[in-house]
Amino acid sequence: RLLRSFLSVARTGSLTRAAQAVHVTQPALSQQMRELAGLMGVPLLDRVGRGVELTPAGQELFLSLEPLLGDLELALSAISERSLEIRGTLRIGAIGTYARALVVPSVSRLLASHSQLRVQVEELTAAQIDSALQDNRIDVGLAFSDLSRADISQCQLFEETLSLISRSEHSTTSGNVRLEDVASQPLALLNRTFTMRRQIDTVFRAEHLLLDVRLELANVDSLLSVAQSSDLAVITSGLGVRDPGSLLIRPILHDALKRTAALRWRRGRSPSAAVNVWRNLLAEQIQQTPGIRPVAAP
Repeated sequence: RLLRSFLSVARTGSLTRAAQAVHVTQPALSQQMRELAGLMGVPLLDRVGRGVELTPAGQELFLSLEPLLGDLELALSAISERSLEIRGTLRIGAIGTYARALVVPSVSRLLASHSQLRVQVEELTAAQIDSALQDNRIDVGLAFSDLSRADISQCQLFEETLSLISRSEHSTTSGNVRLEDVASQPLALLNRTFTMRRQIDTVFRAEHLLLDVRLELANVDSLLSVAQSSDLAVITSGLGVRDPGSLLIRPILHDALKRTAALRWRRGRSPSAAVNVWRNLLAEQIQQTPGIRPVAAP
């Protein structure tokens, strides 16, 4: 403190300006200079008119101190910046569609700004994500909103509507489609181990409509490949479509075929700096992605 105050006096040649620079009163600064001179055992300043000049001893001290304190300030600044730098490993689990459409683009932006960070992304089912969170195999998951587990916390991010997807030339209509129209078409669907399939079955069963399911598959990529190469339509998230020009995406008109996505983590675990920064980038990615509606923060 005394040395910083002395440097300020030496640079400005004025107790008044130096006091303002170091944010103390002028009497307090004068007392500091007397204290420093007492510790050194020699006078450091001479009064000249309304200002001050360095004595030979003061000049010698100034020339010795200035580069040393400058280096110290640079070192402290560098340490402070490194303490804010995000490093380590961020482990993310996400259902396949969300991983490809949202997680990978946002993680790419994260890594571009934080060279010391490493990220692991796993494509998992919703149930596998919760299990991995509980076993501490991932730090955060992106899956469907589910408030049934007391050991998992979540933050809802966006809402989407499941869509009927088919080759463009096999339909003359666009826009929304009714349940009755869906039931009249031959379909390929995910198998019944998937939450999405169980959601679809529940809705159509409640409306007493029988689906014409010709093919069951185990991943969304295969489902969309069938839609592109056959006469079968599929029901899935429009987020999975990588080439929208070749497929017709028609949201299905039914509230129960909407689903809400949430960021999920183990209850009681504080999010890391990496999670917080990635979460902001993910929110920006969601805002830029057509076909989904961001959920307002509570």
